[in-house]
Amino acid sequence: MSRLTRSTCRARAGVLSGPEDAEATGKFQAMLLRAPGTRVEGGTDEIMRNIIAERVLGLPGDIRVDKDVPFNKIPTKGRS
Repeated sequence: MSRLTRSTCRARAGVLSGPEDAEATGKFQAMLLRAPGTRVEGGTDEIMRNIIAERVLGLPGDIRVDKDVPFNKIPTKGRS
């Protein structure tokens, strides 16, 4: 994304406005709109690996000291 942005900005001073720029504009917009989804998906495969490891392979789970504590009783910075 940054290579496309830099080259486009150098060539057009940051303005994409003509029909000849339609393809570049579309690619840039698609990458820009896709970026938040990529961040969200980043942890999905890690979660799936943990589930497969624990449930399918029978490996021990992560150590959780708050496993038997209700959510509203977990101490946080804002409440005690």
